Amino acid sequence: MWDSVENFFGSGIVYDLTNYFFFTYGIILLCLYFAGVLLASRAIRRTKRRATFLQVGDIVSATDIPSVTLVAPAFNEGLTIIENVKSLLSIQYPYYELILVNDGSKDDSMEKLIREFDLEQHDASFISQPIPTASVRHIYRSKNKKYTHLTVIDKNNGGRADALNTGINFATTELVVCTDADCIIEQDALLKMVRPYLEENKEEIIACGGGIGIANDSIVKNGVLKELRLPNSIVPMVQVVEYIRAFLLGRMAWGEVNGLMLVSGAFGMYPRKRLLEVGGFDNKTVGEDLELCIRLRTHMENLGKPYKVVYLPETLCWTEGPPDYSILVKQRDRWARGLWETMSINKKLFFNPKYRFMGLFYYPYWLFFEFGAPLVEFFGLICIIAFGLFGWINWPVAILLFFAIYLLGCIFSTAAIFMYVKSFDHYTRPKQIIELLLAAYLEPFVYHPVIVFGQMKGYYKKLFGIKSGWGTMTRKGFKVSET
Repeated sequence: MWDSVENFFGSGIVYDLTNYFFFTYGIILLCLYFAGVLLASRAIRRTKRRATFLQVGDIVSATDIPSVTLVAPAFNEGLTIIENVKSLLSIQYPYYELILVNDGSKDDSMEKLIREFDLEQHDASFISQPIPTASVRHIYRSKNKKYTHLTVIDKNNGGRADALNTGINFATTELVVCTDADCIIEQDALLKMVRPYLEENKEEIIACGGGIGIANDSIVKNGVLKELRLPNSIVPMVQVVEYIRAFLLGRMAWGEVNGLMLVSGAFGMYPRKRLLEVGGFDNKTVGEDLELCIRLRTHMENLGKPYKVVYLPETLCWTEGPPDYSILVKQRDRWARGLWETMSINKKLFFNPKYRFMGLFYYPYWLFFEFGAPLVEFFGLICIIAFGLFGWINWPVAILLFFAIYLLGCIFSTAAIFMYVKSFDHYTRPKQIIELLLAAYLEPFVYHPVIVFGQMKGYYKKLFGIKSGWGTMTRKGFKVSET
């Protein structure tokens, strides 16, 4: 048997095909990364120029801006729920309401909310349900005039997508922002998010995403991020770099060519009309944010209407990232399962000219390079082990190639960090920049292998039909300042 395995891998055709495959895959990915840097640079300059024509002060004083509802689902968020709701209530926007959806929490979330915000129970029978959801138990509104724009919906558990759909049903505004109850949103975030809707007149904005940042170990006071600090531990520290690179070089670049297929579930704005037309979020997948964005794009393609999905590069929403490897694996396991489900649900797009660039290029990219990358890395590891055992690896060349790839990765991360530091004022101290660079250079050794393991774990579950839901992410909570 061992001889047959050796003969199979050692045959000239298999060996050559394997090497050609990895070489071709790597070159294409490298070219896409370089294109991403160029497109992101152009997009940042364009965004800054456009921002000078429509200032936040002009928007806040306008009388014809769209009304906005912010929907925040919460499940067992008692540890941080009060600070998070205070943060969401502190947002500056003239026509704004907050709907917090308690998705059948089993902790003391509702008790804390009722006590802190002086909530009063109201009848829930009048809620119309254009999108079917789990049953609503009660609606709460505050007796305190400071919180007149707060509504709390207490419903039976149905999952995050179901909770978001409940809030969408109850909303009466033109635009809906979907977020999480554990997020800290910048006070002027909505004023910046509506800017693309006010500027664009040729193409309808069907989704707008804001930048997401990691705020572990930062200081929060009265629901507002008062002092942004880099995380103390390595896992969330590397996530800061990962988010900067992914949002700046990834989503910013794709947005420049209207190829954005994902708006983060932590902070995305949509026209309520379009959400109702497509039936809201799909509660049959744990990747509901990606699936919704693709379904919205498909819907607009079927209608034959021009549209855009846009991304704002500035970090407008701060969240608590996984604090350790165990929680990180659970998160990436879930993301991988969501990606698998979304690719499967929308397989009709694959090289389908009916859907133009989305079918011919954007969906295939996600399939080959987002979904396929962990599989290629795993297959590559198997090949390295097999070729090494059989003595077919030229180790000096292999080590040189490894360091070349490592340095290229460091270059892209360094470019993303300096583009971010130059454009925004979040991490400006030399010590912070050095720490970010060190985290970027350590990422391939202490972080990326864990990510691939989590992704492969998710694929394994889907391949063998192992049932698994959202999973539990234990949070430490933000550091709250009383002074």
